[in-house]
Amino acid sequence: MSRRDVGKRLALIGCGTMGATLGLRLLAQGWTVRAYNRSPERMAPLRDAGASAHETPAEAVAGADWVATVLTDSAALRALLFRRDGIASVSAAGRRLVDLGTHQPTQLAALGAESAAAGWPLVEAPMTGSVHDASHGTLHFLVGGAEADVEWASPLLWALGRGVHHLGGLGAGNTAKLALNLLVGVMAGGLGEAIALLRAHGLAVDSFLDALDGSGLASPLYRRLGQRYLDGDHVPRFSLANLEKDLRWACEHALASGLEPRLAPTLCRLLGPLAEEDKRRDYSALIAHLAGTPSC
Repeated sequence: MSRRDVGKRLALIGCGTMGATLGLRLLAQGWTVRAYNRSPERMAPLRDAGASAHETPAEAVAGADWVATVLTDSAALRALLFRRDGIASVSAAGRRLVDLGTHQPTQLAALGAESAAAGWPLVEAPMTGSVHDASHGTLHFLVGGAEADVEWASPLLWALGRGVHHLGGLGAGNTAKLALNLLVGVMAGGLGEAIALLRAHGLAVDSFLDALDGSGLASPLYRRLGQRYLDGDHVPRFSLANLEKDLRWACEHALASGLEPRLAPTLCRLLGPLAEEDKRRDYSALIAHLAGTPSC
């Protein structure tokens, strides 16, 4: 099956917040979306927008040109691949499996080998960006896999975002994603401590953010996180729980690579004692944890 022959019918396996947002974007572009989620109620927004909801992964995959998964980890992906009515129970017929989640890289690479042996070559494409980016088509994808498989998957990725970065074989994309989320954690933690210092001396955080915007350290992330802090807006876009998970995986991956990570373990120790309710908040809440509640 050449890329020119592929239609616009997507089997979307995993309809959480990010998965559903991606599906809604494709529906708005005229794609057909065949949805499956382990908790059927999560498919409601897609079904209301015109997607078809299916009872098994195999049923969703059978009528699709593309198959994309947006799942929590490799264990969830393995389960939906190899269960009796899973993805691999259907012939790939030239298709590839495009996974958009974040995984521990070595686990993903091992699972990719199993998936290929079952007839489904795997392309990993973890996303950089938020739900806002997913809805506006401004995501970037950190891609790992065989070159021919990545080339085949690229039209789907370009339909969802504005950057496709092929970094190497399976595991490379998720290694890059963990590296990126390490920077996210360091930037959020650093901003929190910086704001704590400002507040200790009665300085205006909003004026500091304006100055930061004009400096060599200017970053849309600092501005966005600083504004969420000032607004007390910690509605989850990327939760502290997910940040902690990715930092833990980054630690494990660094140690397995012969490195001695320092910042990631420190951030994990900082996040570990937080209450589960706090960890469900947006990762911008790390700033409030370090700096205290904004002054009125």
